[in-house]
Amino acid sequence: MHDSHPGALSIYNNVRIHGLCKLGKAAEAKDLFKQMILNGMKPNWVTNKYMIYGFAKDGGLEESKKLYKEMVSRGCTPDSSCYFTLMHYLCVGGDFNVALEVCKESMKRDWILPCFKTMKMLVDGLVSKSKVKEAREIIEKVKEKFSSKADMWKEVEEGLPQ
Repeated sequence: MHDSHPGALSIYNNVRIHGLCKLGKAAEAKDLFKQMILNGMKPNWVTNKYMIYGFAKDGGLEESKKLYKEMVSRGCTPDSSCYFTLMHYLCVGGDFNVALEVCKESMKRDWILPCFKTMKMLVDGLVSKSKVKEAREIIEKVKEKFSSKADMWKEVEEGLPQ
């Protein structure tokens, strides 16, 4: 039944990959991902999003970054949740330079993460790397996009080094 229609097979594999990643079985998901490619199926943004999440969640941040770059180089545009997930785990992993790049790419598409916790983690991380100017730019864009939450950022902004 699953192999009678290529679209159905792709959806079925996406569901399997998502389930494996949620269960912390990123290596098994990667095997299925590779098999999909060998069988001539092109992973879409959904497949890539699940894989990026699965590896990042399991501590495979380098693998997540590699998948993200491959995805973009193949012309597969990530959705907002892919950007946001990758940014979150990059910040958790302390890779604020790449998190800033991903954030800027997201902003180019007019997708700005409304999650205060992740954005604050990025801002704090940039400050810790002496990138105060970049941190201020992020705050300004977030305040502009989410004016109703500007007060939340006032204290953060006032605490930044001059």
